Amino acid sequence: MRSHIARRSRLAAFAAGLLVACSSFTMVVAVVAFDELHEMDEVQARAASTVQSLVLDTRNILQRLNRNYPPVCTEENLRRLREELFLSTHQVDIGVLDKNHRLLCTTAMGLLPRPVEVPAPDVIIREELGDESFVNFSIPLLIWEGRYRGTVVRSGNFNTVINPHELEELFAKDDGTLRIVQPDGNSYVIHADPDLSPELARRLGRADLLSSSPVHHFSRSDQAFISSRRVAGTQYVTQYVTPLGDFLHEYGYRLGLALIFAIVLGVMTYGALVPVFRRWRGLEYRIAGLLADQSIVCTYQPIVDMRTGVPLGCEVLMRLRDGAEILQPEAVLPAVVARGLCWELDRVVVTRALRELVHHLPARHELNISFNFFPKNIDPGRVRELIEGELQRAGHAGYRFDIEVTEQGYQNALFDQIAELKRAGYLVSVDDFGTGYSNLASVRALAPDYLKIDKSFVFEMEDASVRSSLIPEIVAIARAVGARVIAEGIENEAQRVKLLEFGVDYGQGYLYAPPMEIEALVRYLEGAPGQVPEGGRDRSA
Repeated sequence: MRSHIARRSRLAAFAAGLLVACSSFTMVVAVVAFDELHEMDEVQARAASTVQSLVLDTRNILQRLNRNYPPVCTEENLRRLREELFLSTHQVDIGVLDKNHRLLCTTAMGLLPRPVEVPAPDVIIREELGDESFVNFSIPLLIWEGRYRGTVVRSGNFNTVINPHELEELFAKDDGTLRIVQPDGNSYVIHADPDLSPELARRLGRADLLSSSPVHHFSRSDQAFISSRRVAGTQYVTQYVTPLGDFLHEYGYRLGLALIFAIVLGVMTYGALVPVFRRWRGLEYRIAGLLADQSIVCTYQPIVDMRTGVPLGCEVLMRLRDGAEILQPEAVLPAVVARGLCWELDRVVVTRALRELVHHLPARHELNISFNFFPKNIDPGRVRELIEGELQRAGHAGYRFDIEVTEQGYQNALFDQIAELKRAGYLVSVDDFGTGYSNLASVRALAPDYLKIDKSFVFEMEDASVRSSLIPEIVAIARAVGARVIAEGIENEAQRVKLLEFGVDYGQGYLYAPPMEIEALVRYLEGAPGQVPEGGRDRSA
């Protein structure tokens, strides 16, 4: 049993330690992942703010140009366009186009020698109000004396060139993906993170990542941290992705330390909880739940007249069912005492035994039923209420009941309580007599009906030990107080003969019968000397 408890305690402590280790490591990973998503969100928020400013500035200036300026290349008009450009935040050049959308002049180059055909747009942005913008990305430009590749946006008879340096800086440090989402839901990639696989870049075009609500999570299907944000007031979406491999590479050292810490914490938890679980799984911590009718096993050991073999009665003995195991009293009683459950044990044993006796045996007034009570539980009112109340509920006249007390339980109040029980018709026995500190005066004050010689005296009779030589003295004390003697632990005929020579009246032990359950007791009584079989009686009554 102890090895079983120890094994289960270790398993429970191991499970708890593993849970603590996994939980602590998971918590650290979650915190690091949250920090990564938070950092991605901050970077994305800055990028989205830049994109928003670029888009709104471009949209506003094109609307003003088409509303306020004629599409002509006069010096006066170009001067006014340069003033408009000066007021812009992100534009570096403005161009004027003819009705065939050919570039005629720019604020940087002035009137061109001949009209320039504008390349087909990379994407057409259709606004919700019906306006259209034609965008060319990474188109070769000549601005003043510099050559650049920049973004040109055309609407109506004007186009603007977005400052190429700002676009370069947008993803210079943190590679992300920039998309335009059309009203029909299709998206166009303006800039893609060069480190992303084509497959992952394609999956970033899913509708759930292009919605108006920001998305910041770890995608199990993509095995990556994804942050996607619709730029307010525009059709642009910025996206940042950290593949799981990159995350582990960046935070591997920190996560390694966290794993070591989690393992150490789990081992410490295991070491701390093994003794705790061992105590919790020990009988002392489980005994309260076991003291129930279904867990109590009552056995009955006959007490026999050693001269005739006729049963005097039987002693009710307790066993405790703990799962598949049956525990003996010596294993149970210390736990019961330690938890202060003495009355609970006495109550359930008496109740269980009386129900079995009433169910299987008729009223046998000549049969003594002996109960062992803890000394502090021998309260006449409570004992009588327990026994007589159960008999009354069963509609049974009752048996003769023998209350056994031990010498170690003698207290001043006990004598009055025993006397009250005797006046109510109960018998009293002193159990394990000779192992305590009784004297003739205390035994006479108790006035028991029986003295029970402890089995240790009987076991040593064949060796003629000093202890066994005290048996005649015990018999003499019994006779002096008017009690009869019962010897416990009789195992062979030689012991029986010797005890008879000493003047012992009754015996209890394996020579006559072992402790047995109620069905076996019924069969024993039916076959015992002096018992008249009661044929035809209803055992279920």
